[in-house]
Amino acid sequence: MANCLLTLERPMEKYKSYLHFLFAKIYKDFRRYQISKLISWDTPPPTESGCTAIIAMCSRIPYILSGVLECLWSSSWEELREVVVVVDAELGALPVGFEDEIKHKLPQLKLTFLYYNHQQAKYTTKVGDPFIYAWLSWSIGFNYARTKTVLIQDYDALVLSKEVLKKRYQAFIESGAKIQGVKWFGFTIGLTPEDRLATTWEAFVDVNWVRSYPPVMGYHKVGRLNGRQVCYDMYDDIQANHTPENQRTIMPMPEEDLAHTSEMIVQYMMFKKNPGKVLPCFSVIMVPFFYWLSGREHALTNATQALQQNNCQQVDLLADGVLINLSLLKIIDVDWILKNIIQVMVKKDIKPFKEIIDYGTALYQACKTPPEQIWVGDFTAAQREWIQAARAL
Repeated sequence: MANCLLTLERPMEKYKSYLHFLFAKIYKDFRRYQISKLISWDTPPPTESGCTAIIAMCSRIPYILSGVLECLWSSSWEELREVVVVVDAELGALPVGFEDEIKHKLPQLKLTFLYYNHQQAKYTTKVGDPFIYAWLSWSIGFNYARTKTVLIQDYDALVLSKEVLKKRYQAFIESGAKIQGVKWFGFTIGLTPEDRLATTWEAFVDVNWVRSYPPVMGYHKVGRLNGRQVCYDMYDDIQANHTPENQRTIMPMPEEDLAHTSEMIVQYMMFKKNPGKVLPCFSVIMVPFFYWLSGREHALTNATQALQQNNCQQVDLLADGVLINLSLLKIIDVDWILKNIIQVMVKKDIKPFKEIIDYGTALYQACKTPPEQIWVGDFTAAQREWIQAARAL
């Protein structure tokens, strides 16, 4: 989720100059001042055992939710008490009947939908910053949670194992830690794994730990760490400067147990704000698959046809008017996205079908991939078997 002005290769080179660092800090501090007025902790601290999953839902692409929830339900465990979906808009923003349809489809889950109030919706819509949306939605979820533990379930992540979340939850409770991520932050925002700051995706979090600080302290912050100029990601400042290292933990999830494309929602929202602009696009191409997985059966076919119109700077992947510019798309990006897609198909035992192949091939062609490199990628044996079966149809 790092959104601070990137420059970059090593942590000490996060900002090009002190002036660049100062500008980023002033800008971020101003944003923090503004958003600090959007929410406060106004509910009693949670006292119940068990876990609440929080999903920050992007109302602009609602048809991702069903697939995420189905995977979460397949991976749920006894202590998962409730799933809270925080919609980044006021009540009425979702399609008519959407909530009821989701609840009817997944009656096993205790689902609660929360919405922004008018002030929150007005400010976030005006600014259009996807990172503020995420921070605010998570904060609303923390403010609502009745259990002492929360799982931050990313809107662009699919959990594919029946046991992995249960094992991680049990390890988190036994450890007495305040946060358990799946990895340490790396180098992209000036931090290093040696800083021991847990990432937030699929993270288990102690709610009372978060709520012992003002909500805004969970947002991005530009500052210093061990003499370096850094951009703290969500809850990094709290971890680095207010939490002992032994209360920050990680428990990795095997690659085959999690399909997480990272920044998919961020990239979509940036294109919505700046249609057709040259922007990072390595994850947004996963959205049509999420739509298909959630029951929009023509999503892949429609996206393939949009790609085949030979204008990769103006691609309407979802037929919703948001124009995606794929100028920066690389072969390695397509390989990575398709590996995630096929991984889901194999793990969920979905039979091979040609629409996946057509979409993948259109993506390869969009970034001018030589024929001999199409569908080569870093696929496992089981994934290659699925691909071959689908190509033979």
